[in-house]
Amino acid sequence: MDTTRSIGGQPVTIKLAMKMEDSLQAFAVRAACFIGEQDIPYSEEFDGHDFGATHIIAYLGEEPVGAVRLRWFQSFAMPERLAVMQRFRGNNIGELLIERCRKLAESRGARMLYTQALPRDIKYLEKQGWRRVEAGDTGKGPKRLVAMTMPVDPGKPLADADAPDSVTVRNEPQLDANGLPLGSSRG
Repeated sequence: MDTTRSIGGQPVTIKLAMKMEDSLQAFAVRAACFIGEQDIPYSEEFDGHDFGATHIIAYLGEEPVGAVRLRWFQSFAMPERLAVMQRFRGNNIGELLIERCRKLAESRGARMLYTQALPRDIKYLEKQGWRRVEAGDTGKGPKRLVAMTMPVDPGKPLADADAPDSVTVRNEPQLDANGLPLGSSRG
């Protein structure tokens, strides 16, 4: 863990989830923020991507207060599900989590961070250096998402049209008792 700041005299630390207990703490923060505060259905918040992703957790002392999920693609990393407990917002915890994502992506050779944001979150992300990919808007109505990118190396800006081609945001298939997608043939 590395200490980056303090709130009320207690250190704020950021660490990677390395054990199941750590992942469960990240899931608890997300559940409180998204399911509890925003009425996001459980089936939308937790999906099959959770166990193939890197989870990064912010702690105030020993208490988990923020989390982000980072998924890996060939040339970029995708931070998503950024959550900070309501009573700790306004202390730059989200920025610390995204900065850890950036550093981790850089260490693994990724060129950019890519995310899909709700319209209400765009200004927050733009203040951190993210920019919209105009052609990347997906969905309609309240679930409309806006594609955004950020260079991993701030000294190497991305081209205007730069956005990953192969990102799909989808629900995981429902599986039968054998672990096969429902409706699939059993060859």
